[in-house]
Amino acid sequence: MSPEPGRPESGEGRPAPAGALPPLVLQCRPGWRLLYGATALVLLFLGTDALVDSLADPSADFLTFWTPPILLAGGAGSAYFLARYCLASLTLDDRGFRLSGPLGGAAVGWTEIVGWARVPRRWGPGFLRILYGDERRRLTVPLIYENSEVLELGIVQRRFPSY
Repeated sequence: MSPEPGRPESGEGRPAPAGALPPLVLQCRPGWRLLYGATALVLLFLGTDALVDSLADPSADFLTFWTPPILLAGGAGSAYFLARYCLASLTLDDRGFRLSGPLGGAAVGWTEIVGWARVPRRWGPGFLRILYGDERRRLTVPLIYENSEVLELGIVQRRFPSY
């Protein structure tokens, strides 16, 4: 059974209410995905190589001892950021927004937002820090998504953004 012409279907297979907009899905910009993916691979490779070299020479000095864990930790951090944010999508709809990806996600209603702040960076992407819910949970969303200013506009308007 198809919906009436001009009425979009909701995700559950039933017609959306009249006037409801389809969700807006924002994906990560390819440059950020490539940057964090390449950084994770390079740091993990260099950390593994340094670990093999330090195990081959047990009389290593202080700097050689700490190089592998630092490189591996940096690679693991880049891989986590890639999986948590770069492979995730940001979905905005009438109820709120949802960040969903391979490492889980979070859903926030427009009316649940208690406060927010934009955290600029000198290098790298900026972030939105959002407080929501009665427990004042915190969600950090990096501004690496295409048209991420739409999320900021929606938070200011406390509804699906409109221009």
